[in-house]
Amino acid sequence: MTRNLQTDRMASFNLEWGGMVKAKNKIVGSYRNIVKCFESASLASVQDGATWYREAQDIATVIGRLGGYKDHQALFVGAGVLSALSPQVEWGDNVQWAIQLVVKGIRKQTYANHNKALRILHGEKPINVLGGSKVRAFYKAIVAPEGNGEPVIDRHAVAIYMGRTVTEKELGYLSSPKVMGRLQWAYKKASNELGIHHHELQAITWLEWRIQKGITRQRKWI
Repeated sequence: MTRNLQTDRMASFNLEWGGMVKAKNKIVGSYRNIVKCFESASLASVQDGATWYREAQDIATVIGRLGGYKDHQALFVGAGVLSALSPQVEWGDNVQWAIQLVVKGIRKQTYANHNKALRILHGEKPINVLGGSKVRAFYKAIVAPEGNGEPVIDRHAVAIYMGRTVTEKELGYLSSPKVMGRLQWAYKKASNELGIHHHELQAITWLEWRIQKGITRQRKWI
C-alpha cells in the first residue's frame, strides 16, 4: 500500500511537472524582439507610449472622483474599476464603460467583471478584488507608472516577445506562472538594456505593434 501510494504520488508529480515544462516551452521568444520593436517604433509611438500610463492615471483619478472619492483614494478606485473592466476590451471602450458604470450603473462587461468593479466602487481594496497577473499588473501600472509593479503582459506584449501573432491556444499558456514570469523578465531585461522604465517600454512597443499590424482602433480613450 505504501509503495503504491509513493508510486502514485511520484507519477502525479511527474505529470504536473511535465505539464509545467511543456507549457513553459510553448511560448518561445526573446527580449531582443522587444528591443527590436522599440527601435523600429515611430516618433508618435514613442511620444504616446512615454505618457500612456500617466494619462491613464489622470483618467483613473477622474473616474474615482465621479464615484465620490477624493485625492489618492480616487486614483485607487478609478484604477481598480478600469482594471476590473479591462479584460478583452479596447482601451477606449474600457474608459467609456467605467464612466457609464460609475455614473449610471450600466453594465457592459461580464457579470463577474462588472461585480468586481462594483465591489471596488463600493469601497473594497482593488488589490483584494482583482484577479489574474495581467489585470493586477495593469492596476499597479496605472497607480504607479514609474513604480516597481510587474510589466503588463497581454496578447500584444506576448506577440512582441515572440515576434509574431499569437494563437488563442498559446495565450492559454499564460496561466502558467513560469511562462508569465519569463515574459515579465524579458521586458525588464529589455528595459534595462534600453535605459527606460518597463511600463514605458511596454506601452511604446504595444502601440507600435498595433500600428504595424493595422490594429489602430481606439489607441487613446477619445
